[in-house]
Amino acid sequence: MMMRRTLVLGAIVLTLFACAAVHHNNKNPYEKRLFVEKYLNPADPFDAQIQRTINDLRADPRSATLHNQLGQLLLRKGFPKDAEVEFERAVNSDSHFYPAWYNLGLVRAARGDYTGARFAFHRTVHYKPGHAAALFQLGLVEERRQNNDAAIEYYAKAFSINHALLDVRV
Repeated sequence: MMMRRTLVLGAIVLTLFACAAVHHNNKNPYEKRLFVEKYLNPADPFDAQIQRTINDLRADPRSATLHNQLGQLLLRKGFPKDAEVEFERAVNSDSHFYPAWYNLGLVRAARGDYTGARFAFHRTVHYKPGHAAALFQLGLVEERRQNNDAAIEYYAKAFSINHALLDVRV
C-alpha cells in the first residue's frame, strides 16, 4: 500500500514538472526586451534591421527563417552566443531548415565544439545532399579529429560539386 502511494505521488510530481516544462517552452522568448537590444542604436541602419527582425519574431516566434536571419545579424554584430541560440531556435522550429543547421555548425566550430559542429554539418548534408560548403566543413572537422581518410573523402565530394572551393584567394 505504501509503495503504491509513493508511485502515485511520484507520477503526480513528474506530471507537474512536465507541464511546467511544456508551459515554459511555449512562451514567446521575445515578449521581454532581449539583452542585445540595449546595445542597439536606432540611428544605425544595421541595428535597425536587427530590431525589425526581433519585432518580427515577437509576432511570429516559430519562424525558422527569422531565427536564422537574426542569428546571422547577431553574429555579424559580435554576439556569437546569442547567434547560436537563434540558430538552435531555427532548427527547433523547422528541423529540415538546412541553412540554420549549416550556420549552427559554423558557430559551434568557431567556439571549438567540433562534436556539435560535426552533428550540425551532417544534418545540413542530410537535408541538402550535395551542400558543398558543409561537406568541406566536415572535411575540416574530420581532419581535426585525425581522421584523414574521411577528411579526404569529404574534401573530394565538396570539390567535385563546387570547383570554386579550389580557388585560393589570399
